[in-house]
Amino acid sequence: MKEIKDLLFTPFFSKEKLNPNYSRILSEELPFAREQLKKWAEGFVDRDKKFAKEFQTTFNSSFWELYIFASLKELGLKVNMEYDRPDFVVEGDNGFIIEATIASHAENETPEWQKDYSVKDIQEWPKERIVDNATLRLANAFISKSRKYKKSYNELPHVKNKPYVIAIAPFDSPYFFMQNHQAINRVLYGFDRYIAIDWNDENREILDAIFLEEIEKNQKSNVPLGYFTNSDYSHVSAVIFSNAATFSKVRVMSDDPRITLVSFRRYNDNGTQPFEGTVEKSVYDEHLLDGLVVFHNPFADIPFEIDEFLHPVIAHSTFDMKTKNFLTDFPDGYLYQRRIQVLDMPHATPEKIAQIRAQINKEGEYKQQVFPKFHE
Repeated sequence: MKEIKDLLFTPFFSKEKLNPNYSRILSEELPFAREQLKKWAEGFVDRDKKFAKEFQTTFNSSFWELYIFASLKELGLKVNMEYDRPDFVVEGDNGFIIEATIASHAENETPEWQKDYSVKDIQEWPKERIVDNATLRLANAFISKSRKYKKSYNELPHVKNKPYVIAIAPFDSPYFFMQNHQAINRVLYGFDRYIAIDWNDENREILDAIFLEEIEKNQKSNVPLGYFTNSDYSHVSAVIFSNAATFSKVRVMSDDPRITLVSFRRYNDNGTQPFEGTVEKSVYDEHLLDGLVVFHNPFADIPFEIDEFLHPVIAHSTFDMKTKNFLTDFPDGYLYQRRIQVLDMPHATPEKIAQIRAQINKEGEYKQQVFPKFHE
């Protein structure tokens, strides 16, 4: 019997039934991205006998599940693959349960793969629209898996008395990766943003904090927010989240020798301004776990032990309802956002490649910041 890693890129369907993301990966002449995904899938057991087919037809949810599995392996955690539900039963002294899900686009809305990065296309998706859309879709994903626990999981012997963790990834709009944590903070803690002034590289003055109790879904209904601000969802111990666990991560971790531009934004623990820039992949380093954050529920019946997801690049966050302050541990250099561009130029001369690299280095040079900066 073939392992799942050997079935991922054996098509079971005609081309028109394949997910566009999958089709692009399958059609690539170079094997590097496919080989990287196969590494993630090593040891994965297809318990319901439909994983490979779903990977080919819907892609994103299966991709996220593979990423979570690879992350658990990286952390040295033992997953019992005998159970077909929930998605991951992690064994050990502090065993826990993970149910993986994604925030996908709503019916009749634009799927994430329909984008061309043109000025017109990007203008149609300003940051406010991206975050509002993500807020609704993440809330929907969270509620769905909360109900799933109460309806199907909580009485299972291998689930009882263990932390229940929902792993959510956003794939809800063409430029979803630009949302950072604003939408998920709204959903879990009702926190939207700070009003602040950066006076210089070292000093930020917080003027106000904006909280939201709900968000408008349509003209007839609103969706409540702040699911970790009371005991209504105490059965959910934590949420694992990443808006950087995308196919771009596969690209930057692979051995693909092509010139690849990596644009990134990372947390600066020693200043007000993030680390950001564009560099060539050959000088860029990204860990599998870069971009992961665990949001803890302060009202959890069974708290999720931080030691289980303790790693130098993983962030942890919770919220103090009395002081209305975040209690966070974000490592210096934490990955908030990343996008890539592959320059596929098989016939480019060495002179042309040198010219392109010189331009990349010039664009990546430090640019003097202008202060004060107002965040509204």
